Amino acid sequence: MKRCPCCNARLSSAPLCPRCGANLSHVLRCEQLAKQWLALSLQTLETGHATIAAHAVKRSLSYRQTLEARIFREFLIRHQYGALYDSLARQDWPSARRTISNLHVLQGDNEALSRFQEFIDHLSARSTNHSEPYSRWHLL
Repeated sequence: MKRCPCCNARLSSAPLCPRCGANLSHVLRCEQLAKQWLALSLQTLETGHATIAAHAVKRSLSYRQTLEARIFREFLIRHQYGALYDSLARQDWPSARRTISNLHVLQGDNEALSRFQEFIDHLSARSTNHSEPYSRWHLL
């Protein structure tokens, strides 16, 4: 933070504003936590843990709405939609469900995600029913 949010004075590294005396230690701590959570989000996505990355970027944004965190959140949303389409193409229903869950973390509840969830449930039930051999009921 370069300026005091109370009086707009230039700040040094001290937690108190030199002009108005406002205690900015909590605000500075939030900035620090936002950076740490964003770093964790970047690291965990790099290691393939998209679920942790989604929760970490959401936590980062809860401390401070930085441009970097918002851009990474949008990147992560696009990344997760790509993973969702790949899971659907492979008919990997558990992976598709995890990806939908990650998108709910990143975007909240919305109509499109609800429809995707219904679509995945329908396709997974259909593929389960068609992959079973004839049951004894078919023989009666």
